Amino acid sequence: MTEMHPPGKPMEDERSAQRPQHNGALPNAARSASDLNDRPGAFFSALLTEHFVLESARSITVSESSSRAALYLTTLSSSLVAFGFLADTEFAAGFLGIIVPVVLLLGIFTYERLVETSLEDVAALAAIQRIRRYYRSLLPGADSYFMVPRGRHAPNELLDIGRSGSWRRVFFTMSSAIAVVNSIVAGAGVALLLNHLRAHEGTAVGVGMLAATVLAGLHWMYQVGRYAQMRRLIDAYEATDELID
Repeated sequence: MTEMHPPGKPMEDERSAQRPQHNGALPNAARSASDLNDRPGAFFSALLTEHFVLESARSITVSESSSRAALYLTTLSSSLVAFGFLADTEFAAGFLGIIVPVVLLLGIFTYERLVETSLEDVAALAAIQRIRRYYRSLLPGADSYFMVPRGRHAPNELLDIGRSGSWRRVFFTMSSAIAVVNSIVAGAGVALLLNHLRAHEGTAVGVGMLAATVLAGLHWMYQVGRYAQMRRLIDAYEATDELID
């Protein structure tokens, strides 16, 4: 005869048998990694997540750099427009005495943050390249799909700014553009100050141009030094990876 289940408990024993049984308490979250059944699969999922986060971080740095540069240039252009309305009035000198230092300080802060975001982008790119090197090792022939460029002039490689023979590249960054504009603003402020102090017009213009050139050079030296420092850190990490491999 077929065994009948008591009323009110249809197939309850079979369902209970299919549920996962936990022997004791659940594993602690801090130590759960050691209890994973498929740790390679979990690692690969985490690696994909890290790759996505790094790509998002690079997008954020580019967006922030564009926003900060636009804010500075908008402030500068608005100040010039406002000065145009006050140029023939008695308030022109006072307006320049206030707005030039404000724009100059905003330019310095903007430049520093642009350098930092560019370094963050370079660091994120270096981390992405490490992940891509792992993808290359998944299957034979995978290196043709995840090419990791080598050499100083390879495409999609870390910028080699700060190295010998590559110092010209620093002039083509967004931070350098802001640095040049801000140096010109500073030079114009110096020339206006000397002119206000009754200095000769030619002397004031010459000193202002010299000040702008010196400031632009200082910005260039600072940025090259920061890139060189980042390059050394990345080279040290890559050397460590090669020793581990």
